[in-house]
Amino acid sequence: MAVPRTLGDLRRLAERGDEGAAFLLARAHISKGRPSKALKALAPLAKAGNRRAIGQFIDLTVSLARTDARYQPPAEALLRREGHLLRLAREMRSWTGRGEDARELLVTLAVEKSVPAAALDLAGMDHDDPQASAQWHCLAIELGATSWHKLQELLSALPQDADGAAKLRDRARRAVRTAQQAEKDREAREREAREAREATSTRSPDPVAIDLGDAAAIVGTAAVIPLVQAVATQAGGDVYKWVRQLFGRAVGRESEELTERATEAALYVVGDNTANTWLEMRGRPTDEALAKLAETDLETLAAPDRRGRAVIVRWVPEAGEWQRRLE
Repeated sequence: MAVPRTLGDLRRLAERGDEGAAFLLARAHISKGRPSKALKALAPLAKAGNRRAIGQFIDLTVSLARTDARYQPPAEALLRREGHLLRLAREMRSWTGRGEDARELLVTLAVEKSVPAAALDLAGMDHDDPQASAQWHCLAIELGATSWHKLQELLSALPQDADGAAKLRDRARRAVRTAQQAEKDREAREREAREAREATSTRSPDPVAIDLGDAAAIVGTAAVIPLVQAVATQAGGDVYKWVRQLFGRAVGRESEELTERATEAALYVVGDNTANTWLEMRGRPTDEALAKLAETDLETLAAPDRRGRAVIVRWVPEAGEWQRRLE
């Protein structure tokens, strides 16, 4: 398919059902200040139920409605259809002549739908009336909000002798205490979760039981590092068994065909007598050595020498790698 070079190319691809081209075309129109054409480019995908297209179509329509009243009816219809009523109420507050409609919708959301954010919006709208604002703040907290600082400020502004003032102050104080406790509880949960993550990231993995007979078959996959971590927690004999299987695979032999010997207490050697190729481990290998062994190209390192010299593959800690030596 030819690479689109112009808006015309993108439009033709979009008309053929190319989703990517439709989004690129819409973005191009937006960047050039042609939002109505962007809506036209997104419309087929939105009608087909593409959620990304629907979201962009709504965002663009709502944005246009802020400066062009012609887009307000479709913006309202879209937001209602998608259930974005709080967003609709907030947008309607900026639409000429729709302030009361916005308030009515917020009251419905706060009182009937138990939406704490709607109650907080109403508290802000009634900021010139301390009693009304405090009542909305109390309701928001009772519905689950944890914002209490503004309500605490309002307590000092509440009239002392107005009808119901004492009852409202008691309600406000309870709400402040409730929100403060909820805030402390949330902070405690976040702290515990953070400490748990930190502990997990620094703690050595628990021993994992694995079937070493399957180890050689899965080395080289994305499971290499977890595998090495698991092997490193096993008893020394099992580690050496795993190494035999891995080295045997590299030299094309079954692990049972390999020769195993310990030339001294701290030296473990496994190899192939026929090819005169050997792998040495001095003592129990470190986790780093095991990880590198799983990642190393053992077939190349252990390839027989053409002149018949012994090939020794051994871990060199100073270099942090397995190296090939000829003897």
